[in-house]
Amino acid sequence: MADDGELAEATVGAVEAGLRAALGGRESVTLGERIKIHPTQTVLDMASPLAEAFAASDSTRPDTACVALVARPEQLPRVGACAQLRTYEHAGVVKLLEAGPVTWPDGAQRFAMVYETPAGPPLLRKGKRIEAMDARLLARMFVIPAAQVLTEYNRRGVAHRAIRPDNVFWYDYGKTRLTLGPATVGPAGAMQPAVCETLEMAICDSYGKGLGTPGDDLFSLGVTVLALLRGEWPLADLTDEQILEKRMELGSWDALAGKYNPPTEMYDLLRGLLCDDPNERWSLATLAKWAEGSRPQLPRFTMPPKAREPFLFEGKLLRTGREIAIAMGKNPQPAAAILRTGLLRDWARRALPDDIASRKLDTMSGPGSPAARDGDGPLVARACMALDPTGPLRVAGYAFRPDGIAAALGRAFTADRQMLPAIDAAIRAGLHLEWADAQKAANPNQKSTTRRINAFERLGRWANEPVVGAGLERCLYELDPRMPCLSPLSVDGWVETAGDLLPEIDRALEDQDGANRGFDRHVPAFLAARVSADENALRGLAGGAADEEARLAALRLLAELQETYLVGSLPNLARECAGLVRPTLERYQRIATKELIRSKAEAAIIAGDLRELVRLVDDKVGLEADQRGFGAAKTEYANATEKLSKADLVMIDRARQAIYRGRESAALAAGSLALALFFVVLALHLG
Repeated sequence: MADDGELAEATVGAVEAGLRAALGGRESVTLGERIKIHPTQTVLDMASPLAEAFAASDSTRPDTACVALVARPEQLPRVGACAQLRTYEHAGVVKLLEAGPVTWPDGAQRFAMVYETPAGPPLLRKGKRIEAMDARLLARMFVIPAAQVLTEYNRRGVAHRAIRPDNVFWYDYGKTRLTLGPATVGPAGAMQPAVCETLEMAICDSYGKGLGTPGDDLFSLGVTVLALLRGEWPLADLTDEQILEKRMELGSWDALAGKYNPPTEMYDLLRGLLCDDPNERWSLATLAKWAEGSRPQLPRFTMPPKAREPFLFEGKLLRTGREIAIAMGKNPQPAAAILRTGLLRDWARRALPDDIASRKLDTMSGPGSPAARDGDGPLVARACMALDPTGPLRVAGYAFRPDGIAAALGRAFTADRQMLPAIDAAIRAGLHLEWADAQKAANPNQKSTTRRINAFERLGRWANEPVVGAGLERCLYELDPRMPCLSPLSVDGWVETAGDLLPEIDRALEDQDGANRGFDRHVPAFLAARVSADENALRGLAGGAADEEARLAALRLLAELQETYLVGSLPNLARECAGLVRPTLERYQRIATKELIRSKAEAAIIAGDLRELVRLVDDKVGLEADQRGFGAAKTEYANATEKLSKADLVMIDRARQAIYRGRESAALAAGSLALALFFVVLALHLG
């Protein structure tokens, strides 16, 4: 029987054979003007559940080995981060050469990120062992360069969020320096295991961790350094859930280091980075001082206070607010039932060292409590926030940070639609705003960008407004300006701008025979976010019962986009909009003009020119000229009719007079004839 290696090779061989057939003799696909990606040459060491990896080449760097990480279907990479990092070059991180959509052999567009290929496979995979690294060499070859990279990333507004032992590589074949691996392959932190994450992030679902902070990266750096010093992953034999429980019980430092005694040179660094309190953990500035030879103050290690008595929930005895919040978040129905009885509130009053949580829980007890007005999901979420203020939102069994809603929505729309009701309930109840307030209170030193705060405030309006172009789809595109359109119409394309959208719609309409349908919710939401489209036009795109004015507004919007983005022929979309010309035809009176407009419309449809259709519909000058001509013709006709009527009356009068005179003449003639006959008869009688 074939072993796993042989099966993997056979699978790769079959995939490569299929790709060769799809390429039809071509050896590569292109990205931009200088990058070629070779789909038949896989690079297994760089592949992941988020992206496939293939050999690539850069025409401007013929001697540089490159690897293309191509996002798998239904995976959404960090497009915005790609834009921020593409120009950055430092030996401490693999260089991103280019990123963008490529047309794959199957005809679909996929997002590719091309990096310089590191010198060798990942340094330390989970479950493997390597020779323990020397502390001083590790500081010089890895920690100091990594600190410089993270400082520059922070200046550019990006967190790495993929620092772990299996995403570290040798920078060169001489093994003089280590380098961090790619940071942009998927949503921030999506591939990070619990052991490499801060407690706040480890609690979240993989796709709901948010954008991350330098503090998250620094904790991950500490875990990675610890692993390389030991030559193995810490807690490698435990599951993520077991790791989380052990860290909450002992604290991350004691749980991860265990009995290991780190070298003196690294002790302060590890203690500073592996601190669970984000306000005490070393910052980038503190790390820079350490790298310069200073000995910054070590953080104060304090464990969260445990309750004076445990709380029994779902068969488990729980002693901290965070433990209870995690358990309740995973079991929302029994949690809601307990909250309504007031048992948790009473326990909090008795057992917790302060009354902060109990006072908040007091508003959630009883069936008519104010906090229960939005239903069980928001009720449990508010209770979890009271017990664990720095934790994620926990709704309907999901755990996500509101600053990660964009990534969570992207995942929900592409692969896990069951998450959508949870996100919708959270936004409608305003939980994202309550969560933001809780973060400010718990971490007063943590900064939040103005853009993020403004987006949070608008989320409720975008989600709740009963208009076309709103809803969760609008939230998705507003929160992430680089999120591609996820409409089924663009399923095979990478649509990042309104200009990209039109050809995809046109192609989809061809596949669907161009029946008059209107578009799904993603299209108007995407356009509302990207080009501030007017509501009337969005109603027209929605189809259904949209009135003629709205449909015309939609046509004008599409034509404007075709012109603005220099989009070529759109024959199927033009055919879809052709019906809007018919009411215009009905307004014209001259048959010749109607035929001319009809022929121009048919030519515009064949040419796929929406602008010409709009010109025909909006030709007020031509319509006014037609109406003036029609009015003049009506006047002329009326005058002619009037003249004919007068002539007819004269003729009738003359006829009447002729008849009268004829009758008079006939009577006179008859009288004369009678008189003549009388005299003739009289003469004969006398004679």
